[in-house]
Amino acid sequence: RAIAWPVNAEDITASARMRGVIQSTLDVEPSEDAPPPTAAPAPQIATEERAQLPSRPPPKKKHQWWEELFSDDYLRTVPIPTNKAIAKQVDFIEARLGLAKGATILDVGCGLGLHAIELTRRGYLVVGLDLSLPMLSRAADEAQDHGFKINFLHADMREMNFEGAFDAVLLWGTTLGYFDDETNKGVLERIHRALKPGGLLLLEVVNRDFAVKSQPNLVWFQGDGCVVMEETAFNFIASRLSVKRNVILDDGRQRETTYSIRLYSLHELGQVLHLRGFRVVEITGREATPGVYFGADSPK
Repeated sequence: RAIAWPVNAEDITASARMRGVIQSTLDVEPSEDAPPPTAAPAPQIATEERAQLPSRPPPKKKHQWWEELFSDDYLRTVPIPTNKAIAKQVDFIEARLGLAKGATILDVGCGLGLHAIELTRRGYLVVGLDLSLPMLSRAADEAQDHGFKINFLHADMREMNFEGAFDAVLLWGTTLGYFDDETNKGVLERIHRALKPGGLLLLEVVNRDFAVKSQPNLVWFQGDGCVVMEETAFNFIASRLSVKRNVILDDGRQRETTYSIRLYSLHELGQVLHLRGFRVVEITGREATPGVYFGADSPK
């Protein structure tokens, strides 16, 4: 986990490419004896035949893995944290941020909204943001059951446009790393702009140096009415953890998904944050030892 505050935002300029098509013509001297060339008649299609020609369907948009993975079926494959576990994590979050009651917090990738609900219970003003509608639907229902009105936004973190609106941003559960390097950096830049001057970012990610020790790996586990197999491997050049996930449901259906997450070493993450306008002020490797980092022995 890294806690950082904004210093200066960088200006980003986008470059565009232009492509041109050049067509050349070849002039040929016609023969005096040869008749002038004539264009071949275009084939005619009867109106009845033309109406029967099959129309070409529009190409299907290819969805990215993060747009499809976090469905209702996905929720059956992961254990829901207990209230006690969430309270313990929020104890850590609250202590690290050190915010006054009533402070504004943006929870990016809020998922089921469990942290947002607990933070709201403790007196903070929380906005949850996620791309998964099944997740947000459950989060809204859970908040209503507790009598809280929380603003859960269906939005893509790559497109959020907040300007100096929050005292802190929470990026929990290795939410950073879904995209390519430049896009991940762009997400951090948007988070920087979303913070008030002196605001804080609390970032939780898997520690690359810890994760690579157990790769490649193959694991089976049971979910809610399903069995899950995950085969993982690490690409040391791209620094990405690749996961092949196969879910076998009790009704016989199977769901196979392949995805990859960018994992960062501490020094690399610090450089990325610094170039986005942040300064790292504290590192924690385990929740039980706040502010202490044990290198490759720290899972986060």
